[in-house]
Amino acid sequence: MLQNLRLWAKITLAMGISVALVVAALTAVNLGNLDDVVAQAEKSELDGHVRAIAQAIAMESRTAEALSQFVAAMPLVQDKFSDGDRNALTNLFQATFKPMASGFGIEQFQFHTPPATSFLRLHKPEKFGDDLSSFRFTVVNTNKTGKPTRGLEGGVAGLGIRGVVPVFGRSGPVGSVEFGMTFGQSFFDSFKTRQGVDVALHLVADGKLSTFASTMGKDPVMAKDLLMKAFAGEAQLAHLELNGAPKAVYAATMQDYSGKAIGVIEVAMDRSHYLTSFQRARNTSILVGLVALAAGLALALLTARGLTQRIGALMEGVRHVAKGDLTVQITADGQDELGDLARAAMDMREQLHKLALEVRAHAQAVHAAAQEIAGAVEGQAATSSEMSASVAEITSTMEELSASSTQIAEHSKSVVDIANTTYDNSRKGTEAMAQVLGKMGDIQQDNQHSLKEILDLGTRSKEISKVMEIINAVADQTKLIAFNAALEAASAGEAGRRFGVVAAEIRRLADSVTDSTGEIETKISQIQDSISRLVITSEKGAAGIDAGMTATGHTSDRLDELVEAAHHTSSAAQQISLSTQQQRTASNQVVVALREIVTASSHTAQSITRISDVSRDMTRLSAELDTLVNRFRLDPG
Repeated sequence: MLQNLRLWAKITLAMGISVALVVAALTAVNLGNLDDVVAQAEKSELDGHVRAIAQAIAMESRTAEALSQFVAAMPLVQDKFSDGDRNALTNLFQATFKPMASGFGIEQFQFHTPPATSFLRLHKPEKFGDDLSSFRFTVVNTNKTGKPTRGLEGGVAGLGIRGVVPVFGRSGPVGSVEFGMTFGQSFFDSFKTRQGVDVALHLVADGKLSTFASTMGKDPVMAKDLLMKAFAGEAQLAHLELNGAPKAVYAATMQDYSGKAIGVIEVAMDRSHYLTSFQRARNTSILVGLVALAAGLALALLTARGLTQRIGALMEGVRHVAKGDLTVQITADGQDELGDLARAAMDMREQLHKLALEVRAHAQAVHAAAQEIAGAVEGQAATSSEMSASVAEITSTMEELSASSTQIAEHSKSVVDIANTTYDNSRKGTEAMAQVLGKMGDIQQDNQHSLKEILDLGTRSKEISKVMEIINAVADQTKLIAFNAALEAASAGEAGRRFGVVAAEIRRLADSVTDSTGEIETKISQIQDSISRLVITSEKGAAGIDAGMTATGHTSDRLDELVEAAHHTSSAAQQISLSTQQQRTASNQVVVALREIVTASSHTAQSITRISDVSRDMTRLSAELDTLVNRFRLDPG
């Protein structure tokens, strides 16, 4: 389907998709980063609340330590404690403890003797004397080191905020005094009121969780496995729905006075304002992305329109070139790839223009050469016709000469007979000799005429050879022109393929002309050889005729002496008979040679006809080549 779209649509679509992908990726990354920032902010805020809890515990433990320090520094307390006077201490603090407990969150106020034996519990005066050393390590530590100890620690009443201070008597340390601050549900409710967050403390013992205090219910909000990870020291953050409200829940380790993990503190706060900020930022990112996408599409459309307009102008110029208009100017503006393509198209047009001009010039030259060949062939055909007529006439004459030679041979026999009877028939011999002289004159004239015709035939055969040389030269020139045209057509590529075919056909015709002229030259050479033999034979015949004339003259001169020279006349007659036999044989040979010449002339006429056909084909092909070249528009206007 994309192949059917216009180029501007493809560019716009591609850039739109690219911008959309980039905007989507940036939006996703930004939202992811924003989500991380929100999570980090939530974690930081919740971690701050956890630190606030720790600070509140530290402040409470410091208050407990301050109260213990105040009591331990009282001389009366030191004396009574040194004396082991429990009642005196009870009477001293009993009245003040109750208002302090109710007004300042003090749950415990007690004295211990080393290492950790309960001496007086003002919150439980009736209970004393029990050994707490197995689990009240703050008391053990203070009595052992003589230094104050404060922080969280479990006890008989459970987990509490302790402040333990040593008490020194007259002779040295006598024990310790402890204040225990309120650390229970009220502590966490108070913290929630101050901070606006829910908080819970889950104690961990033997891998089991137990809720110590919570503003979110009896059960933990976060999953147990996450709480155990938090107990191991890896703080956890989770997003949950509590009572239909989005909450960010944070879990961290809770440590006692010694830094030992005793449980997990769980803090949950409303994250609606973070979600609102996140959604606002998300909507803003989407809006900015849509604006960027619209701007990118508009820019892509403008860019694509500019490109398609330039491509359209380039295509229009190429279409003109494809139609044969090589005068069109192709606009080549810009230094980008389209500008390079337009300049390449312009170079192609100029090269095609030069090539077409050269082809047209070659085509005109080929056409002119074809016309010259046609004219030469027509002249050769006329000459061949004349030569055939002359040879036919010579053949007829030689046939008559052969018949005359036969008659002469027969008369020679008669002469021999007459010579034998000359003595008796001298008058008849005179008349016969007169006839013989007349016939011999005719024979001499015929022989001279035949010799002249044979010489003319040899001259014309030489003229034919010259014409054949001209035809061969023209054919060689035509093959050279066709070869050059084929090279030009091959360099023209697809546009010159048909011209290459025409050039190949012209070269084939030129080769055919060369072959035909070769055959004609062979036949003419044979004719010239036959004519040479015929000339020699005719010269021999002329010599025989001259001898016959001489003998006949002697016979006529000595006819009156016939009787006296009868013997000589008989010998001469026999010699004449022999000569006439030779003349008849020579005449027959001439007739055979002339018949061969007639056959060769017929072959020559056929070859000339083929050459004429070839020349007509060359003329037709050159005309077609002119037509093909004229399809190109090479001149403006």
